[in-house]
Amino acid sequence: MRTAVSWALIAIVGGFVGAVVSRSDDIYQRVMNHFSAPPADPEGFWSTPGIEGYGKIHYEADAAFKPVPGLSNKIVFQLTKNEGDIARPNLGLERVARVVNLYIASGVPADQLHFVVSVTGDATPAMLDNTHFKQFYGTDNPNLPLIAELNKQGVKVSVCDQSVAFHHYPNDWIDKSVIHALSSPTTVSTLQNQGYAWLQM
Repeated sequence: MRTAVSWALIAIVGGFVGAVVSRSDDIYQRVMNHFSAPPADPEGFWSTPGIEGYGKIHYEADAAFKPVPGLSNKIVFQLTKNEGDIARPNLGLERVARVVNLYIASGVPADQLHFVVSVTGDATPAMLDNTHFKQFYGTDNPNLPLIAELNKQGVKVSVCDQSVAFHHYPNDWIDKSVIHALSSPTTVSTLQNQGYAWLQM
């Protein structure tokens, strides 16, 4: 009798577990489909008001802690990583563009932005001119159009010459749109002493 009951319980439990596993696979697929499907944003949800085509933002007029026109608006951004697909702009530079867009969307005129980008470490190759970038990576440097757009808004993009040396790049391999700085740490510390906020990107 006990054996028959035991086998019946095992069959019931086995059927339950099988149903749960089968159902969990269905749930898993639904979750994966939800997160893998591209989100459908309404027209005009994203914008790039200052750096056209880069650093898209979703602006909320009633959000707190917005940038204010008339303040110093001085920021030094430090980029140290080679992030993302090498054939696309460095994600740190995209984040800088996003900050510019947020300031401009908040009503701060571009001529009131005192922004400096300090590039060092693994981000240094993004500063190569197109000829040498293509030589190393087999594609045009996708960062140069973004740097040009940043320059148009008065953003100064600099490279750490210590990192240039560590990468064994001659100085003239760096694109002409980029400023040579003694080093990134001294750029950050000098500008912080002049009242710049520091953002690690």
